Amino acid sequence: MAGDSRRGGYLMVLGAIVLFSTIEVVSRYLQSGTGFQTPLEAEQVAALRFILGGLFLLPAVVVGGKRRRSVFRVLRLHMPAVAFLGAVGVFLGFYLFHRGIALSDASSAAVIFSVNPVFTALLASLVLRERIRFRAWLGIALGLVGALAALTGFRFTGLLSRDEFLGHAMVLGSAGCWAVYTVYGKRYAEEFGGLTVSFWSIATGSLLFSVFLALKGGWKDVTAYHPATWGWLIYLGAVTVGLGYLLYFGGMRRVEASRGASLFYLKPVLALFLARLFLGETVTWTLGLAAALVAFSILLVTRNRA
Repeated sequence: MAGDSRRGGYLMVLGAIVLFSTIEVVSRYLQSGTGFQTPLEAEQVAALRFILGGLFLLPAVVVGGKRRRSVFRVLRLHMPAVAFLGAVGVFLGFYLFHRGIALSDASSAAVIFSVNPVFTALLASLVLRERIRFRAWLGIALGLVGALAALTGFRFTGLLSRDEFLGHAMVLGSAGCWAVYTVYGKRYAEEFGGLTVSFWSIATGSLLFSVFLALKGGWKDVTAYHPATWGWLIYLGAVTVGLGYLLYFGGMRRVEASRGASLFYLKPVLALFLARLFLGETVTWTLGLAAALVAFSILLVTRNRA
Protein backbone atom coordinates (compact mmCIF):
# COMPACT_ATOMS: atom_id res chain seq x y z
CA MET A 1 0.00 0.00 0.00
CA ALA A 2 2.85 2.38 0.81
CA GLY A 3 4.36 1.72 -2.61
CA ASP A 4 1.04 2.46 -4.33
CA SER A 5 0.70 5.71 -2.38
CA ARG A 6 4.22 6.77 -3.30
CA ARG A 7 3.68 5.88 -6.96
CA GLY A 8 0.46 7.88 -6.95
CA GLY A 9 2.32 10.78 -5.36
CA TYR A 10 4.91 10.83 -8.12
CA LEU A 11 2.17 10.75 -10.76
CA MET A 12 0.41 13.68 -9.09
CA VAL A 13 3.61 15.75 -8.98
CA LEU A 14 4.34 14.82 -12.59
CA GLY A 15 0.82 15.89 -13.60
CA ALA A 16 1.30 19.22 -11.85
CA ILE A 17 4.63 19.80 -13.63
CA VAL A 18 3.06 19.06 -17.02
CA LEU A 19 0.38 21.67 -16.25
CA PHE A 20 3.00 24.18 -15.04
CA SER A 21 4.92 23.65 -18.30
CA THR A 22 2.00 25.06 -20.31
CA ILE A 23 1.80 28.39 -18.47
CA GLU A 24 4.34 30.27 -20.59
CA VAL A 25 2.81 28.99 -23.85
CA VAL A 26 -0.77 30.00 -22.98
CA SER A 27 0.31 33.33 -21.52
CA ARG A 28 2.31 34.18 -24.65
CA TYR A 29 -0.64 33.15 -26.83
CA LEU A 30 -3.03 35.42 -24.93
CA GLN A 31 -0.64 38.38 -24.97
CA SER A 32 0.24 38.05 -28.65
CA GLY A 33 -3.33 38.53 -29.90
CA THR A 34 -3.08 35.53 -32.20
CA GLY A 35 -6.06 34.92 -34.47
CA PHE A 36 -9.45 35.95 -33.14
CA GLN A 37 -8.54 37.79 -29.95
CA THR A 38 -7.40 41.22 -28.84
CA PRO A 39 -3.98 41.07 -27.16
CA LEU A 40 -4.20 41.01 -23.37
CA GLU A 41 -1.87 43.02 -21.15
CA ALA A 42 0.44 41.21 -18.76
CA GLU A 43 -1.41 42.50 -15.68
CA GLN A 44 -4.75 41.34 -17.11
CA VAL A 45 -3.45 37.81 -17.63
CA ALA A 46 -1.74 37.72 -14.23
CA ALA A 47 -4.68 39.20 -12.31
CA LEU A 48 -7.34 36.93 -13.79
CA ARG A 49 -5.08 33.89 -13.57
CA PHE A 50 -4.72 34.20 -9.81
CA ILE A 51 -8.24 35.45 -9.09
CA LEU A 52 -9.71 32.44 -10.90
CA GLY A 53 -7.11 30.13 -9.35
CA GLY A 54 -7.91 31.38 -5.85
CA LEU A 55 -11.63 30.86 -6.39
CA PHE A 56 -10.95 27.30 -7.54
CA LEU A 57 -8.83 26.57 -4.46
CA LEU A 58 -11.28 28.13 -1.99
CA PRO A 59 -13.47 25.03 -1.47
CA ALA A 60 -10.42 22.79 -1.09
CA VAL A 61 -8.89 24.86 1.70
CA VAL A 62 -12.07 25.49 3.74
CA VAL A 63 -13.54 21.97 3.58
CA GLY A 64 -12.29 19.69 6.35
CA GLY A 65 -11.87 20.60 9.98
CA LYS A 66 -8.08 20.54 10.35
CA ARG A 67 -7.37 22.47 7.17
CA ARG A 68 -10.18 24.95 7.83
CA ARG A 69 -8.75 25.73 11.28
CA SER A 70 -5.26 26.22 9.85
CA VAL A 71 -6.61 28.55 7.15
CA PHE A 72 -7.90 31.06 9.66
CA ARG A 73 -5.17 30.45 12.23
CA VAL A 74 -2.36 31.42 9.87
CA LEU A 75 -4.19 34.61 8.96
CA ARG A 76 -4.82 35.49 12.61
CA LEU A 77 -1.25 34.83 13.76
CA HIS A 78 0.82 35.80 10.73
CA MET A 79 -1.08 38.35 8.64
CA PRO A 80 1.99 40.56 7.89
CA ALA A 81 3.96 37.51 6.72
CA VAL A 82 1.09 36.33 4.51
CA ALA A 83 0.78 39.82 3.03
CA PHE A 84 4.52 39.88 2.30
CA LEU A 85 4.38 36.47 0.63
CA GLY A 86 1.47 37.52 -1.55
CA ALA A 87 3.06 40.85 -2.48
CA VAL A 88 6.46 39.40 -3.43
CA GLY A 89 5.71 35.83 -4.49
CA VAL A 90 2.47 36.43 -6.38
CA PHE A 91 1.97 40.11 -7.26
CA LEU A 92 5.50 41.28 -8.00
CA GLY A 93 6.85 37.91 -9.08
CA PHE A 94 4.14 37.07 -11.58
CA TYR A 95 3.74 40.60 -12.89
CA LEU A 96 7.42 40.42 -13.86
CA PHE A 97 6.88 36.90 -15.19
CA HIS A 98 3.96 37.71 -17.50
CA ARG A 99 5.41 41.08 -18.58
CA GLY A 100 8.69 39.34 -19.37
CA ILE A 101 6.91 36.78 -21.54
CA ALA A 102 5.25 39.61 -23.50
CA LEU A 103 8.68 41.09 -24.29
CA SER A 104 10.41 37.83 -25.16
CA ASP A 105 9.05 34.35 -25.92
CA ALA A 106 7.54 31.41 -24.07
CA SER A 107 10.45 29.00 -24.51
CA SER A 108 13.15 31.33 -23.15
CA ALA A 109 10.90 32.44 -20.28
CA ALA A 110 10.24 28.82 -19.28
CA VAL A 111 13.94 27.98 -19.18
CA ILE A 112 14.89 31.13 -17.26
CA PHE A 113 12.11 30.81 -14.67
CA SER A 114 13.11 27.19 -14.08
CA VAL A 115 16.35 28.48 -12.55
CA ASN A 116 14.43 29.39 -9.38
CA PRO A 117 15.63 26.27 -7.45
CA VAL A 118 19.18 27.60 -7.84
CA PHE A 119 18.21 30.92 -6.26
CA THR A 120 16.24 29.08 -3.60
CA ALA A 121 19.24 26.95 -2.64
CA LEU A 122 21.52 29.99 -2.41
CA LEU A 123 19.02 31.99 -0.38
CA ALA A 124 18.26 29.05 1.92
CA SER A 125 21.97 28.62 2.64
CA LEU A 126 22.20 32.27 3.67
CA VAL A 127 18.91 32.70 5.53
CA LEU A 128 18.13 29.20 6.83
CA ARG A 129 21.75 28.04 7.13
CA GLU A 130 20.99 24.99 5.02
CA ARG A 131 24.10 23.06 4.07
CA ILE A 132 24.89 22.90 0.37
CA ARG A 133 26.76 19.79 -0.72
CA PHE A 134 29.29 19.65 -3.51
CA ARG A 135 26.87 18.27 -6.10
CA ALA A 136 24.41 21.05 -5.28
CA TRP A 137 27.17 23.66 -5.78
CA LEU A 138 27.85 22.01 -9.14
CA GLY A 139 24.13 22.26 -9.93
CA ILE A 140 24.10 25.94 -8.97
CA ALA A 141 27.03 26.63 -11.26
CA LEU A 142 25.40 24.78 -14.17
CA GLY A 143 22.10 26.56 -13.56
CA LEU A 144 23.75 29.98 -13.63
CA VAL A 145 25.54 29.15 -16.90
CA GLY A 146 22.22 27.93 -18.32
CA ALA A 147 20.51 31.14 -17.23
CA LEU A 148 23.26 33.19 -18.89
CA ALA A 149 22.81 31.21 -22.12
CA ALA A 150 19.04 31.77 -22.10
CA LEU A 151 19.38 35.45 -21.14
CA THR A 152 21.91 36.45 -23.76
CA GLY A 153 22.21 33.64 -26.30
CA PHE A 154 25.94 34.32 -25.79
CA ARG A 155 25.47 37.45 -27.93
CA PHE A 156 26.64 40.43 -25.90
CA THR A 157 26.78 43.18 -28.53
CA GLY A 158 23.93 45.65 -28.03
CA LEU A 159 22.57 43.51 -25.22
CA LEU A 160 20.94 46.30 -23.21
CA SER A 161 19.10 47.66 -26.24
CA ARG A 162 17.36 44.40 -27.08
CA ASP A 163 13.71 44.11 -25.96
CA GLU A 164 13.99 40.38 -25.42
CA PHE A 165 16.88 40.89 -22.98
CA LEU A 166 14.67 43.16 -20.85
CA GLY A 167 11.97 40.49 -20.96
CA HIS A 168 14.45 37.79 -20.01
CA ALA A 169 15.74 39.93 -17.13
CA MET A 170 12.19 40.42 -15.85
CA VAL A 171 11.54 36.67 -15.90
CA LEU A 172 14.83 36.14 -14.05
CA GLY A 173 13.63 38.69 -11.48
CA SER A 174 10.40 36.73 -11.10
CA ALA A 175 12.44 33.57 -10.43
CA GLY A 176 14.23 35.48 -7.68
CA CYS A 177 10.88 36.58 -6.21
CA TRP A 178 9.72 32.96 -6.18
CA ALA A 179 12.90 31.95 -4.36
CA VAL A 180 12.19 34.61 -1.69
CA TYR A 181 8.63 33.31 -1.43
CA THR A 182 9.82 29.71 -1.07
CA VAL A 183 12.45 30.39 1.58
CA TYR A 184 10.51 32.96 3.58
CA GLY A 185 7.33 30.87 3.48
CA LYS A 186 9.02 27.60 4.44
CA ARG A 187 8.33 27.78 8.19
CA TYR A 188 4.69 28.75 7.63
CA ALA A 189 4.20 25.98 5.06
CA GLU A 190 5.65 23.43 7.48
CA GLU A 191 3.35 24.62 10.28
CA PHE A 192 0.10 25.21 8.40
CA GLY A 193 0.51 23.32 5.12
CA GLY A 194 1.73 24.48 1.74
CA LEU A 195 -1.73 24.68 0.21
CA THR A 196 -3.05 26.89 3.02
CA VAL A 197 -0.14 29.33 2.76
CA SER A 198 -0.39 29.34 -1.04
CA PHE A 199 -4.11 30.13 -0.89
CA TRP A 200 -3.65 33.21 1.30
CA SER A 201 -0.68 34.34 -0.77
CA ILE A 202 -2.79 34.02 -3.92
CA ALA A 203 -5.66 35.88 -2.25
CA THR A 204 -3.34 38.74 -1.23
CA GLY A 205 -1.67 38.86 -4.63
CA SER A 206 -5.05 38.81 -6.38
CA LEU A 207 -6.22 41.78 -4.28
CA LEU A 208 -3.10 43.75 -5.26
CA PHE A 209 -3.54 42.81 -8.91
CA SER A 210 -7.19 43.93 -8.77
CA VAL A 211 -6.23 47.36 -7.41
CA PHE A 212 -3.38 47.70 -9.90
CA LEU A 213 -5.62 46.77 -12.80
CA ALA A 214 -8.27 49.23 -11.63
CA LEU A 215 -5.71 52.06 -11.49
CA LYS A 216 -4.65 51.25 -15.06
CA GLY A 217 -8.23 51.01 -16.30
CA GLY A 218 -7.77 47.40 -17.34
CA TRP A 219 -11.08 46.13 -15.98
CA LYS A 220 -13.14 47.85 -18.66
CA ASP A 221 -11.75 45.49 -21.32
CA VAL A 222 -12.80 42.34 -19.48
CA THR A 223 -16.42 42.37 -20.67
CA ALA A 224 -15.28 42.46 -24.30
CA TYR A 225 -13.15 39.31 -24.14
CA HIS A 226 -13.87 36.62 -26.72
CA PRO A 227 -15.36 33.43 -25.16
CA ALA A 228 -12.26 31.51 -26.23
CA THR A 229 -10.10 34.06 -24.40
CA TRP A 230 -12.11 33.37 -21.24
CA GLY A 231 -11.61 29.68 -21.84
CA TRP A 232 -7.83 30.07 -21.84
CA LEU A 233 -7.93 32.37 -18.81
CA ILE A 234 -10.00 29.80 -16.92
CA TYR A 235 -7.45 27.20 -17.94
CA LEU A 236 -4.58 29.34 -16.59
CA GLY A 237 -6.45 29.98 -13.34
CA ALA A 238 -8.51 26.90 -12.51
CA VAL A 239 -6.20 24.32 -14.11
CA THR A 240 -2.57 25.52 -13.89
CA VAL A 241 -3.03 27.28 -10.53
CA GLY A 242 -6.01 25.50 -8.93
CA LEU A 243 -5.66 21.92 -10.08
CA GLY A 244 -1.89 22.24 -10.45
CA TYR A 245 -1.41 23.28 -6.82
CA LEU A 246 -3.76 20.55 -5.57
CA LEU A 247 -1.85 17.89 -7.52
CA TYR A 248 1.54 19.25 -6.47
CA PHE A 249 0.87 19.54 -2.73
CA GLY A 250 -1.16 16.32 -2.71
CA GLY A 251 1.69 14.46 -4.40
CA MET A 252 4.40 15.99 -2.22
CA ARG A 253 2.63 14.68 0.88
CA ARG A 254 3.10 11.13 -0.45
CA VAL A 255 6.76 11.24 -1.53
CA GLU A 256 10.09 12.46 -0.21
CA ALA A 257 10.25 16.22 -0.77
CA SER A 258 13.62 16.23 -2.52
CA ARG A 259 12.69 13.38 -4.86
CA GLY A 260 9.32 14.89 -5.75
CA ALA A 261 10.81 18.33 -6.39
CA SER A 262 13.53 16.80 -8.58
CA LEU A 263 10.86 16.07 -11.21
CA PHE A 264 10.92 19.79 -11.99
CA TYR A 265 13.86 19.06 -14.28
CA LEU A 266 11.20 18.13 -16.84
CA LYS A 267 9.65 21.61 -16.94
CA PRO A 268 12.17 23.46 -19.16
CA VAL A 269 12.32 20.53 -21.58
CA LEU A 270 8.52 20.16 -21.78
CA ALA A 271 8.02 23.91 -22.17
CA LEU A 272 10.47 24.05 -25.08
CA PHE A 273 8.60 21.24 -26.81
CA LEU A 274 5.20 22.87 -26.24
CA ALA A 275 6.38 26.30 -27.40
CA ARG A 276 7.77 24.76 -30.59
CA LEU A 277 4.64 22.67 -31.18
CA PHE A 278 1.92 25.23 -30.48
CA LEU A 279 3.59 28.62 -31.09
CA GLY A 280 6.12 27.63 -33.71
CA GLU A 281 8.96 29.18 -31.72
CA THR A 282 12.48 28.43 -32.90
CA VAL A 283 14.65 26.55 -30.43
CA THR A 284 18.23 27.75 -30.98
CA TRP A 285 21.24 25.69 -29.96
CA THR A 286 21.97 28.11 -27.13
CA LEU A 287 18.44 27.76 -25.77
CA GLY A 288 18.61 23.98 -26.08
CA LEU A 289 21.92 24.03 -24.22
CA ALA A 290 20.41 26.32 -21.57
CA ALA A 291 17.46 23.97 -21.08
CA ALA A 292 19.76 20.96 -20.69
CA LEU A 293 22.00 22.77 -18.18
CA VAL A 294 19.04 24.06 -16.16
CA ALA A 295 17.34 20.65 -16.15
CA PHE A 296 20.51 18.94 -14.89
CA SER A 297 21.07 21.68 -12.32
CA ILE A 298 17.55 21.17 -10.94
CA LEU A 299 18.27 17.46 -10.47
CA LEU A 300 21.46 18.22 -8.56
CA VAL A 301 20.10 21.06 -6.44
CA THR A 302 16.77 19.50 -5.46
CA ARG A 303 18.47 16.26 -4.45
CA ASN A 304 20.74 18.19 -2.09
CA ARG A 305 18.90 16.81 0.97
CA ALA A 306 18.27 13.29 -0.34
